[in-house]
Amino acid sequence: MLRTIYIIFLGIIFFMLTNIFFMSTEMIVLGAIFFFFIVLGMYLFDLMDFEVHGYNLNNYLTVIIINIVCFSIWFLFSWEFWLSIFFMIFISSLLLLRLVINMISYREQVVTIYGEGELKENLEKSLEKLEGYRYLEFNKNINFLEDYVENKKIKLLLLGKLKLDEKEIESILKIKLRGTEVKGYLDYMLDIENKIEVSYVSEEWLLNAYGFQILRSKVQNKIKRIFDIGMSIIIGILTLPIMILAVIIVRLESSGPIIYSQARVGEKEKEFMVHKFRSMREDAEKDGAKWAQKNDPRVTKFGKFMRKTRIDELPQLLNVIKGEMSFIGPRPERMVFIKELEKQIPYYGLRHMVKPGLTGWAQVMYPYGATVEDAKYKLEYDLYYIKGYSLFLDIVILFKTLKTVIFGKGR
Repeated sequence: MLRTIYIIFLGIIFFMLTNIFFMSTEMIVLGAIFFFFIVLGMYLFDLMDFEVHGYNLNNYLTVIIINIVCFSIWFLFSWEFWLSIFFMIFISSLLLLRLVINMISYREQVVTIYGEGELKENLEKSLEKLEGYRYLEFNKNINFLEDYVENKKIKLLLLGKLKLDEKEIESILKIKLRGTEVKGYLDYMLDIENKIEVSYVSEEWLLNAYGFQILRSKVQNKIKRIFDIGMSIIIGILTLPIMILAVIIVRLESSGPIIYSQARVGEKEKEFMVHKFRSMREDAEKDGAKWAQKNDPRVTKFGKFMRKTRIDELPQLLNVIKGEMSFIGPRPERMVFIKELEKQIPYYGLRHMVKPGLTGWAQVMYPYGATVEDAKYKLEYDLYYIKGYSLFLDIVILFKTLKTVIFGKGR
């Protein structure tokens, strides 16, 4: 919400200034382009992430440099002295408004955890990564919890237990009714970590969980299909020169087919052929199917670059247009790996309830992995996506993917 307000205020300030200083339509259009690059720069360098309190000075300086470069290009079109004054006013407004938002949005919550063992450890590790929380450890039994919460002025009580006995329920309910926020373990992971922890999920929880609209809403599925086709056509046109260059380099770098096709498992466990620019040597699987590893020696030099920037995935736009894949969803896996993963990871087959995607929530939230444990973590993010699907979430993933591509953070 704060992010939206921030953009609206910046837009109002910017266009008020453009109308004060310039009456030319061409200059206002150029100003709109300038404004777009400012917002894009702020997003890419995490200056619009209001969930993280405080700010990074290096990121601010980077965005200001981007703004100056954009301004210099704009200035070449106008040679107006007043443009310099305009630029100074706008940049000052940008920094001042962001500083004010930082000040009013910062609030430290005192939090404690009731429970012990692995769940408590998981919550503590999560809290270590978050700003704006002051964690106080509670090591006593339930008899002391009410007084502890009141004396320490605890604002958030996290439950490191999945099942509570009658006495615990009675005590924690009193705490909640006195105004302290109480959040269960699975709800915390869902709301804060944006994932569903499959190790602790039961069939009863899945039965009662809200969401999963994408599995039954024809309207949402039609909207998603329109989004898929539209984005595939737009990105296909924009990246056509890149794909032509990739074809040439793949052909010159090593022998073998330019496009590598492989059977993957899609919606309802139906297999289809996925297409990619070949990023490995032709004999990469002479000893059988293997997961790709970090710094995999089978990957070619240009293949490594394609993987980091996701260029190798571009031929899958054809799979999206054909309806075999969605633009966003769980990444399709090979049947030989799925059979093994289903034996070791609970609910792994649930990811096949929807179409696989060219990119997805797991891809932008979790680094590349090649183990069963990594597959489990990715599944947790995939299930979060399936449960909470919305067009807005698709757009968020699209922008996060853009950041991954620009900074080469792919696998």
